[in-house]
Amino acid sequence: MKSAAFTSFIMEYRHRRSSVMHFDALWYSLVMAVSSTKRRTTVTLPVATLRSAKRLANRRKVHLNVIMNEAIEGGLRQQLAVERAEDFVERMGRAFAGLAEEELLMVNGIYLTGKK
Repeated sequence: MKSAAFTSFIMEYRHRRSSVMHFDALWYSLVMAVSSTKRRTTVTLPVATLRSAKRLANRRKVHLNVIMNEAIEGGLRQQLAVERAEDFVERMGRAFAGLAEEELLMVNGIYLTGKK
C-alpha cells in the first residue's frame, strides 16, 4: 500500500513535469516563430550611409534596424516593380509582334482619319 506522502509526491511530480513540458513546448514554439520571421546578418555599408541612417534613427527616435529594414524593403519593392513593368512590356511586345504600325496605333487607341 502506498503512503499518502508518496502519492502526493507522485502527483506533484507529474504536475510539475507536465508544466515543464508544456512550458518547453511553448518556448520552442515561440523561438521557432521568432526565428522563422527574422534572421541576423552582417552588411557592409559605406560610412556615410551608416552615418545618415543613424542620424535618421536618432531624429525619429527608433532603432537603427527599423531604418535599415524600411530602406531595404522599400528598395526591394521598387526593384520588383521595375522588374514587373519590364516583364509586362516584354509580354506585350511578344503579343503584338505581328501587327503592322497602323494596327498597333489602333491597339493604343489612336485612330487615323483619312487626311493625308
